[in-house]
Amino acid sequence: MNLTTGETRATLGSAEVARLKEAGALIEDPRRERPRYFDGRFLAARDLIRDQQYILTREADLGQAAGSGVASGLDVERGSAGDRVNVAAGHGVTPAGELVLLTRAIELRLADIPRAEQLSARFGLGKVPQLSLRNRSGLFVLALRPVEYTDNPIGSYPTSITGQRSVEDGDVVEATAIVLVPWQDDGAADAFNARRGRAAAAIFAGDGARGLSANVLPLAMLALANNVVVWVDEAMVRRELGADRADLPGLGYAPRALRLAHLVQHQVHLADLLLASGGRGFAAHENFPLLPSAGPIPAGMIDSGDFTQRYFPPEMAVDFSIIPEDELPALVEEALSLPPIDLEAPSATLESTSILLLAPIPRNEWRAVSSRLTTRTRTLRPAAINLVATRKPLEILQQLRIPRLPLPIDSSDPANAEWARLAALPDLWFVRRRNLAYRDDLAGEAIRLAGRETLDTISSDSPRLTALGLDVASNRVFERATPRAALEVQSLLASPRFAESPSLTAAALGELGRAETLDQAAVLRVAADLSAPGVGDGLIRLERARPDTVPSTTALTAIADGGDWRSADSAAATVRTAELSRMAGTVLRPQPLSPAEPAVTPTLTTPTPTPTPTPTPTPTPTPTPTLTTRPSASKPAGATRAAAAAAPAADSPTAGEKAATTPSGKRRKGTPAASTSEATGKAGGSRK
Repeated sequence: MNLTTGETRATLGSAEVARLKEAGALIEDPRRERPRYFDGRFLAARDLIRDQQYILTREADLGQAAGSGVASGLDVERGSAGDRVNVAAGHGVTPAGELVLLTRAIELRLADIPRAEQLSARFGLGKVPQLSLRNRSGLFVLALRPVEYTDNPIGSYPTSITGQRSVEDGDVVEATAIVLVPWQDDGAADAFNARRGRAAAAIFAGDGARGLSANVLPLAMLALANNVVVWVDEAMVRRELGADRADLPGLGYAPRALRLAHLVQHQVHLADLLLASGGRGFAAHENFPLLPSAGPIPAGMIDSGDFTQRYFPPEMAVDFSIIPEDELPALVEEALSLPPIDLEAPSATLESTSILLLAPIPRNEWRAVSSRLTTRTRTLRPAAINLVATRKPLEILQQLRIPRLPLPIDSSDPANAEWARLAALPDLWFVRRRNLAYRDDLAGEAIRLAGRETLDTISSDSPRLTALGLDVASNRVFERATPRAALEVQSLLASPRFAESPSLTAAALGELGRAETLDQAAVLRVAADLSAPGVGDGLIRLERARPDTVPSTTALTAIADGGDWRSADSAAATVRTAELSRMAGTVLRPQPLSPAEPAVTPTLTTPTPTPTPTPTPTPTPTPTPTLTTRPSASKPAGATRAAAAAAPAADSPTAGEKAATTPSGKRRKGTPAASTSEATGKAGGSRK
């Protein structure tokens, strides 16, 4: 590799250059010219300056190829006083490809920051002189701009015989200047919150931060009232490095970085408004001309008395639903591909916009909440319906009849009570829905099967529970449980987390035993409680502290009978590993695992019926199965099976003997012990 020409560059001769220029196939870049050095050439300052400019131009081109934005740091927040802001250390790249760097965090006094056009005439960031720095008010963009200056003077020798020596700056120092760029919003005299919403609409509905020079890196937008900071909004103009190149080419409404910044800016703006108003809600159009396609809403926007909403315009169709909280980010990511919601659009546009309000539910509570709701979606009516200014002629004619009062909501309905609880949650989100006819449900429908309302069909004497000494506690739970609750208990105990942990099984039986009414809802509440993050981790650590032992039946019975296992669980979750073994001996009182006994597998087994031998050639009728009661605990199941095997089968015919009754149940004629003909295989004579 030749370090002077590069690996892939070819040197052209003068004749070939002339031929290519004549054909128009040679394109020159006047910005990329560097001096050619050779022995015997006199060097001048302009030659070295051209060499430096060539390197700077190439660096800027490479910076533009990677995109612009903040690489790290450079966070902006309020300072120690009202006229001060703090800027963290970091670096980034301007849209022009220049590097900007802050080596340390600084606190700025805004009155000491000169305006961009007053700092240097070369900046060119403003055309009209602004007001004095002492009473600066309005919206401004805090930005970084790369600059350079000369320093470190040295002696200069004369270039002629009659010349004199002088002193010149010997170094060119690159630096970063902090500038305030005025945001052109026509100098509106409205409240700063309203101007903040209009600035966000202009940025996120248009082409980004318009009006800013490509030579500056914007960090945040500030609202100043006589040099006092009113609010700081980073997400309004700040973009991360390379975000504008992440989704190119794309088919979205706007680049993903712009859509994500709109969501973050909306969250910060909403939090500031709620902090200023003391948490009191408001209609969205009062402060947001433009909403992102997904975002949070203030608390209390849904009236649980009549299930009306007062956040979105009445023309919009708004539904209320639930979603697992770990699936909410994926749904928000999908909704960000849709255009933002323009609240100042005509009524016809708002009528074709659908909104879905979502209540995030923890994953461990999903089944319990779903069981209390009859449907997964509920329609919300607007609080101000039939606005006079937006009524259509047909609606006016329909109002001439006697008005009907809406039916009151039945507060005693468990589903309505659950919807009211969900509506009062403080972290509700909205997403824009597609106007597309597609189904998001499964192909099928859940059908409830009717059966006998008895517990005889549910087996609670699992061999695993008997081996753990928890058969008495499980019988006590199954005797009180309804059929559906018993099925939920079986599903809970058979889950891998509980099947592999005897102590968690005992804890579950103890919690179920303390329930006043053991129905399906109570079992789901216990399952949600025990499946919450962190619950039971300490007990599992205690079991794993001694892998060659198992918890004693005495300790498990104490937990199942209502012992305080939560204190031991929380303590074992944070205790050091060296103390786990001692703590396990106190809580679980482990006993050695007998090598002769097979390991108990956490599976629910069902008895396999023994096949009845069929006599030849006449088929033997299969006996009708009868529902038998479970043997008592005083009589072992093994002895019962042994006695049944030893008892003679008096009603079963032997080989070569004809059954006493026909398959239809009628008694046969003749002797019961008729001989069988070996030639014909028929019993007792011939048929005439």
